[in-house]
Amino acid sequence: LVNNAGVNYRVPALEYPEEQWDLVINTNLKGYVLVSQAIVPQMIDRGYGKVIHMGSILGKIALPNQLAYAASKGGVNQITKVMALEWAKKGIRVNAIGPTYFATDLNVQIRNDPDRFKFINERTPMGRWGELPELEGVVIFLASNASDFITGQTIYIDGGWTAW
Repeated sequence: LVNNAGVNYRVPALEYPEEQWDLVINTNLKGYVLVSQAIVPQMIDRGYGKVIHMGSILGKIALPNQLAYAASKGGVNQITKVMALEWAKKGIRVNAIGPTYFATDLNVQIRNDPDRFKFINERTPMGRWGELPELEGVVIFLASNASDFITGQTIYIDGGWTAW
């Protein structure tokens, strides 16, 4: 199971509308829980399964105007750990990936903003955005038997950003 739904709404914390907060939290966090609750019992019946949550570097670091998104991704890190602890002895491995900026529909505005684009490249020790094959490789690894002794972890795919 790969939980990969995600939305964002960027606005200062004092201006954050409740309906946007609910949308981001419900999509990015609550949805992961509900889908996992629906699918994991079948994995438990088989005695084996993998759950991979799409997190973000914003589950570990903070940036302005990212109130609900950062909260949701920090929550993803925690539900990953809780689920891993509860389901490990049932043969279920639960992990998350925490990517930095990759070109997606979610960040078109950022890519079109020269100042923000420059900030991200300068902040990332590798000096660039991630490329999708770099993200896909980690997901394939976590879904494979090679990761059978890994559970409860968030793997950051961030060009070194979280090393700061």
